[in-house]
Amino acid sequence: MITTRLHRQIITRVGAFVMVLAFLVTASCISIMSWLYHKTDAEQVSAELTKVELLLKNEREGLGRAIRDYAVWNDAYAYVNQPNRKFESDNFAQQSLDVMQLDFVVIMTAPDKLLFSSEINPALSDPNATQPIRSALLLSQLKKLPEWQQEPNTEGHPNTYLTMIDGRPLLMSVSGIFDSLLDKPSRGLMVFGRYLDGDYLQHLQQLAESRLQLLPQAPVHTVTKTSLYHQKQTAGKPLSGWLVPQIWLQVSKDINWQPRYQIMGLFAGGLLLVLLFASWVLQRLLNQLIVARIENFADLAWRRTQGERVYWPVEGQNELDLLARSFNELMDEVQAAQKNMRDLSITDALTALGNRRGMEEQVERMMKNCQLGMSLTMLLMDLDGFKLINDSLGHAAGDLLLQEVAQRMRQVMRKQDRLFRMGGDEFSVLMPNTTTEQGLLLAERLIELLVEPIHFGHHKLSVSGSIGVAQWDGKTDGLELMRQADLAMYAAKREGKSCVRQFETGMSGVASERMTLEQSLRQAITEQTIEPYFQPVIDTNTGKVLSVEMLARWQRDGEFVPTLGFIRLAEDLGLIHPLSMQLLTKGLTALSQFRRHDPELKLQINLSPLQFADRQLAVTILQMVAEHGLPSSALTVELTEGAMLLYPEQVEQTMHQFVDAGVSLHLDDFGTGYSSLARLRDLPFDTVKLDRSFVMLLAEGDASLSQAVFDMATSMHMELIAEGVENQTEYKKLQQIGYRQMQGFMFAYPMPAADLVQWLDSSHEMPVALNGSSA
Repeated sequence: MITTRLHRQIITRVGAFVMVLAFLVTASCISIMSWLYHKTDAEQVSAELTKVELLLKNEREGLGRAIRDYAVWNDAYAYVNQPNRKFESDNFAQQSLDVMQLDFVVIMTAPDKLLFSSEINPALSDPNATQPIRSALLLSQLKKLPEWQQEPNTEGHPNTYLTMIDGRPLLMSVSGIFDSLLDKPSRGLMVFGRYLDGDYLQHLQQLAESRLQLLPQAPVHTVTKTSLYHQKQTAGKPLSGWLVPQIWLQVSKDINWQPRYQIMGLFAGGLLLVLLFASWVLQRLLNQLIVARIENFADLAWRRTQGERVYWPVEGQNELDLLARSFNELMDEVQAAQKNMRDLSITDALTALGNRRGMEEQVERMMKNCQLGMSLTMLLMDLDGFKLINDSLGHAAGDLLLQEVAQRMRQVMRKQDRLFRMGGDEFSVLMPNTTTEQGLLLAERLIELLVEPIHFGHHKLSVSGSIGVAQWDGKTDGLELMRQADLAMYAAKREGKSCVRQFETGMSGVASERMTLEQSLRQAITEQTIEPYFQPVIDTNTGKVLSVEMLARWQRDGEFVPTLGFIRLAEDLGLIHPLSMQLLTKGLTALSQFRRHDPELKLQINLSPLQFADRQLAVTILQMVAEHGLPSSALTVELTEGAMLLYPEQVEQTMHQFVDAGVSLHLDDFGTGYSSLARLRDLPFDTVKLDRSFVMLLAEGDASLSQAVFDMATSMHMELIAEGVENQTEYKKLQQIGYRQMQGFMFAYPMPAADLVQWLDSSHEMPVALNGSSA
């Protein structure tokens, strides 16, 4: 057995888990570090932006101080009153502008009156020269200064503006021109201007240590990768401007990521090494503390499958030791449970007999142990009428019956014989070292045991058995022996109750034919192709047709199937009730037609004893009669003596329901069963039907039985009908005894409804003498 499979799985899965975990942790850490770097860069750029904003504020304040020194000055005030070239060249020549880092100077006394202007021009060679401003846009904007709309600040404080002129950012300071003591009113405006681009912008960038740009529109905050290791971080901020609502300050900073990549690489490598070492330590601990013991447990479990009884060593008090103790206890419980389950699997819980599986194992064991020349006999018994008891009285009655039958069978068996309940109401017996004759003898004894009724409360339960006997030929297997016994048992059931049959080779064909017949019968009932035929019952004194008996006829492949055979088959298959209801529906429809010829004509129907298990039988049939518009008195129900043997109380209750509704009851085939006269006297029969077997004795000169039945019925004030009258001899002897009502081939064969209608038209109230000679 391979014992390192779990170890390899743990190494593989833990290794895969550690690798995934290492990747996720490393990726997460690098992502966090990268995010922190970007966050730091953004904060740094924001700080640079604030720094630049402070520089611009200092520039504005410095420019304001510079213009105040010139605008609040007696010489400037005198210049406005009387302009002179010396003041201009001394203070605002090219050299002076360059020293003050000004791009232009303007002195105006009114919006439309420019007194002086000078702008710096590097192309001029004379440092004392002054060049007037050439930008028309700048001059036009100066005419719109807010100071023209209001009085200049009397304290001499200048106003500083940030605007865009010709696409260039301009820092401009405006002040009124006052005398040095501010005693006199302002005589005009002085404007200093400084463009924030070119060399001056480079000067600011050096101070801020960042690239600067002033834009008329909002910049895009971006992080741009300029090369593999360099990025450019950009940020912006709005500044209030004059004439332009907002001027945006943009700061850009180049960042070198190479050192950062080196740090992240070293961190990721170190982290991976730590995780790998931790996983190695974890695997070693798992292997020593858990895996090795579990592999030992797996080895013990494998040895247990080989039938070896094993125990898991207990080494301490940890969870695995608790598992080991539980395993050892479980092994003891499993062994006991397996033995118990084994016993249960081959034992019938109700009767404590062996079940089908136990029988299959036992027969195979007996066959293997049988020496050359030794024999083995199998009996298979099926109870007749058990289903009716189980359905009508409940499972408690059925269980009691099965237990009593099992107990009785044990009483007549040898010690070496084995009894099994195959399921339902089937029992089997295995008889080693026996001949067929011994098996048949035991079968007869079992049949005799079932004659005595079984008491269940105030009910007497009576069943019989059909037994098949099969002898092992020393070659076939157990299943084949069971099949042979089963075929013999079904052959016994076909012969009637309490029968025993020995297996014969030809029974296989009979079984195949029965299966085909079963399928055909099911199809016929589904398609309702079984038809009712009707045979008249004649009053021989008047020739009047009193009633018609409904008989079932089934044509299969162009030939009629024997009625008794397919009726018994329908009972065995549980199809007798739907078949009877189909025939009754058709019979009631036909009766409506017959009563047009004779409104007093009745319909005689036969009911199977199995149908009396239905407590609603009478209610159902009476409802069907009413639905066809017929009175209940138009129906006659015929019962055989056998119907009263299974459930006397249930049958009697149903009979009274019929009688109370006006239905006549006929005792059919009287004399062929086992009913006592005392019992019949208490039942509500109004008519006895003499069986054909008694009528046939008349031709042999024996009229004693027919006379006895006549005397019995007459004394009990019951009507009589003789069945199966086929010739004049039988007819005359019956008439001599006193029988008036007869039916049989002498008068009419059973016929379909249409033929009976024609027969009624042609034979209505014929003289008896003619009926007897011409029918």
